[in-house]
Amino acid sequence: MNTLASRATAAPAARTPDGKSAAARPEKERRDPRRRVLEAAIACFGRSGFHGTSMQQICAEAGMSPGALYRYFPSKESIIVAIVDEERALRMSCVDMLESAPSFVEGLARMGAALFSGETRMVSLELGPEIYAEAARNPALKPTFDAAEDEMNAAIRACFVDAQARGEIDPAIDPDLAMVMINAIGDGLVLRHGFEPKLPLDKMMPALSGLVARMLAPAPAPTLSPDRTS
Repeated sequence: MNTLASRATAAPAARTPDGKSAAARPEKERRDPRRRVLEAAIACFGRSGFHGTSMQQICAEAGMSPGALYRYFPSKESIIVAIVDEERALRMSCVDMLESAPSFVEGLARMGAALFSGETRMVSLELGPEIYAEAARNPALKPTFDAAEDEMNAAIRACFVDAQARGEIDPAIDPDLAMVMINAIGDGLVLRHGFEPKLPLDKMMPALSGLVARMLAPAPAPTLSPDRTS
């Protein structure tokens, strides 16, 4: 870290996606150097991946000297931890959509539409594979990542159990197994979004949620044959 700081006393001017210099960014953003670092890291991770991004590249993107950046974040891992921590509140706002929806499946559809339309911006959607892969192998990240996942899963599971009690979902379905399936579908959609960013997943939510509804629906009541008289 000290070697890196001694090699560069000033980083090149950062550029925003539209080509503007860091000085042209909104005043509020320029006043919040921590936010500048996080946004710069997100841009760099999105272009080059976690391991393909250096702290020097993040400095350049943020328009900061290494010494200034290290004042806020000592490593790339600490930046990812901050990103995941910040996103926990946003994740719980998605749970609010689920809790206020007329049904569990409709709530899932609303969450998906908000995420894939860009109405609710979540970095995990943009960097999902990078964050998941790094958290799986990096003990410095895994506790924070697991805590955020567990919090979200517990909230969704509670909504699932409530929906079972209301008769919307087959009571014979194990909620824990259902959570594995729901998470697998969600993770798969995030990956598909990365492969095909132009795929209108937000507009496909009604059809996709219909498929989920059919999987979770209570089993039909058995049809009783009319009594036969001899």
